[in-house]
Formats: sequence, structure tokens, C-alpha cells
Amino acid sequence: MTDYLVTYDFKDRASKQWEEFVDCAEAEGLLYVFHGTSKLFRLTNTTLWGVFSDIDAATAAFDKALSVAEKAVGRKIVLEKRFIAAIPTWSIRSNRNKAPESRWTKSTKFETCRAHQKNDPFFAY
Repeated sequence: MTDYLVTYDFKDRASKQWEEFVDCAEAEGLLYVFHGTSKLFRLTNTTLWGVFSDIDAATAAFDKALSVAEKAVGRKIVLEKRFIAAIPTWSIRSNRNKAPESRWTKSTKFETCRAHQKNDPFFAY
């Protein structure tokens, strides 16, 4: 399994399309909270992270999240740009970072990030 980073832009339309997409992306294994060496980091808007078997699986997860989000908002969400890449090494700086809290720490880094993204008000969008 490999870490993948996805960055994307939607054409501006309605205000809820981004929030709906992020919720659908989380269900497909893409998060905006990233687990660094010892801290969790809030990624930039329109950037997500996930762990997948290969680039095709990462792309399929993004595409499925977009399709489900379109159904939820009841209209087409125009994807202008998308870049998906494996991240074997990384450097991150974020104004929103903190050590994981034990109440949301799980057995994997991904599940720890998911729990913080869903429950920790510090990372709310």
C-alpha cells in the first residue's frame, strides 16, 4: 500500500459542492488530515491524502467520490484540474497541526487521521 496525494480544482459554482465532495471523499478513503512523523496536519483546501494499492485505485476513489457528491448536490460538479501522485517522501507545513489525541488514536495512521477529521473540532472545515 502506498500513500497518495490528490490536489484538485472545481469550477466555482454553489457553496456546498466542496463540503459535500470532502464528505464523499472520506468515505472513499481520501482525507484532508495527514499523519506526519509525530503530528497530524490539516492539508491545504482541495488537497487530499489516502493509502491505496496503486494509482488506478486512488484515481477510482476520487472519481467515485465525485460521482456520489454530484448526486448528493443534484448537479454536475465541474472538475477543472486534478493531480494524483504517490508520495514516498514529503515535507509539510500547516498552520493547523497537533499531536494525535489518544481518544482518536487508532491502529493505523490512516484510521487515526480519519477519526480526528471526523471528530476533532480542531480540524473542522
